[in-house]
Amino acid sequence: MDGGSTDHSVEIIKKYEDRITFWKSEPDRGMYDALQKGFAKSTGDIMTWINSDDTLAIKSLFTAAQIFSDYPQVEWLNGLPNQMDEEGRLTGVAALPRWNKYNYLKKDFKYIQQEGIFWRRSLWEKAGGFIDVNFHLAADLELWSRFFIHAQLYYVNTLLGTFRARSKNQKSLEQLDDYHDDALMVLQQMHSSLEEQKNIKLTQTSFWRMVSKRPLQFIYKMLKYDKVAAAVYEYPPSFYFNRAANKFMLPEELNSYRNNT
Repeated sequence: MDGGSTDHSVEIIKKYEDRITFWKSEPDRGMYDALQKGFAKSTGDIMTWINSDDTLAIKSLFTAAQIFSDYPQVEWLNGLPNQMDEEGRLTGVAALPRWNKYNYLKKDFKYIQQEGIFWRRSLWEKAGGFIDVNFHLAADLELWSRFFIHAQLYYVNTLLGTFRARSKNQKSLEQLDDYHDDALMVLQQMHSSLEEQKNIKLTQTSFWRMVSKRPLQFIYKMLKYDKVAAAVYEYPPSFYFNRAANKFMLPEELNSYRNNT
């Protein structure tokens, strides 16, 4: 989906149009408007997007397909956060992150990297099947907030997509404060149950911090705080590559595979 650009994008698209199911070049109301149009044309069971400045990692589509095919419990997936410079040099790879719904409910949103996020169409439909074009900067985060209502985010210990950081003329650089304002507005509106609200308030108290310490663990368990902690701090396991099997697996399966081979 090209926004009527004049930077020779259309010429490049035409060069590869025999490999593209659909394309269009016309003025739009911004990136998320274009995405909404594109997703409306999509038909696949696994969905993602990549902006023209950014890249998918080599064979990332195969990695996503393998994990979604082998693990029906995975509804959305991301890789290691990473970025490159204007010349395409990889400039940084972050440690494997962990996110859950409670991070967002506690206004912790910095940051789930959009490049390399894949999800099932069934999750897209459960979350409403749309990009909220009213958010010009944080519509991706708004979509994640709806995904979290229905499913946990899994991670794979590899690169799936790469963000290109530019030194100027980039919204993530020049409008970062505005993005944060949008993000907080999204999270203020995010749906949470009374139990979730109660759990968040509890984990932020000084009493919680006190009884969480080892000498007072018996009080912690007596008050069933361990169940609250399991909800607030629960993250799904991440996928790692098994060289012998030549596929990505969950840690428990990796250990079982090693013990049986």
